[in-house]
Amino acid sequence: MPLRTLYRLILIIPLFSPFLLLASNLTDHIKHNDQTVTIFYQTPMVKSEREITYRWLSTVSSALRNVYGEFPKDYFTITIKHNSNRTGPVPWGHVERSRPNNVFLIINPELGFDALINDWTLYHEFAHLLIPYQGHGDKWFSEGLATYYQNIIQMRAGFFDKTQMWKRIIAGFKRGKNQQRRDHVNLTDVSKRMRETRQFMRIHWSGVLYWLNIDVELRKQNKGTLDSALKQLKACCESRSMSARAIALKLDQLTGTIIFTSLFDEYRLTYQIPDYDSILSDLGVNQYPETGEIYFNDRAPLSKIRKQLSVNPALTEKAVKL
Repeated sequence: MPLRTLYRLILIIPLFSPFLLLASNLTDHIKHNDQTVTIFYQTPMVKSEREITYRWLSTVSSALRNVYGEFPKDYFTITIKHNSNRTGPVPWGHVERSRPNNVFLIINPELGFDALINDWTLYHEFAHLLIPYQGHGDKWFSEGLATYYQNIIQMRAGFFDKTQMWKRIIAGFKRGKNQQRRDHVNLTDVSKRMRETRQFMRIHWSGVLYWLNIDVELRKQNKGTLDSALKQLKACCESRSMSARAIALKLDQLTGTIIFTSLFDEYRLTYQIPDYDSILSDLGVNQYPETGEIYFNDRAPLSKIRKQLSVNPALTEKAVKL
């Protein structure tokens, strides 16, 4: 065989190798109007597991649109790493604040679609995309938003009902209240050293309480909703990288209020999770102490707002147009 022919074969053969053919198929896409989510699979999966994974990602992506009718980013990516660990369907997830933002997930699709769809992790990580957070400083702010909306999104999508959502939120507040080993350290500092202090529940659930109060106050003042404020934030600042307080300030500007920054400055200096019983009572959310079951008081002053929180705003807008 002439050397020139042999050289050409050496160049051509890798192009048809099974590895490269497989690698070219390690991506999927989810589209909504002009928005695109690209999925990268770090490792190959058998066909059935790939189908389960894509169905799960598509379903939760659709649920994410229950916040304000579209994805919080016009383009972002998801990186999937397969893991056969049977401790849970999604043992790890985090958001990489790169350009574009990337949601990294370690999953075990062998546990099935139901296990994946009922796991909270993906809802939480997707909810992080609702703000252009720089990725450090005042983590209670971003973790609180993600935890608040993971519950809102699951409930609005019908994965559990309003009673279950409030039961989870109350349980979270109690966990935050019980985690007081660092009650001499304020929320800003305990968040800054989160891995060291291990005050995850206090950090997350103080943040949830912040965002719940924000959502309620906006509605009380007829200044829109947290959903609509975040949609405005996407329109102006999607590609930016902002500190927590800069985001709060921008949200104040967008809503014509001082709600976000005034409450932000108050919360960041707290030494324990603030009182949550008052707002729950005003919303008409109560819990039987004997059984832990939730019941609602429709005569409570903010019961109407409580009901509004469960409504998909995109559906409301369609109804108004009709």
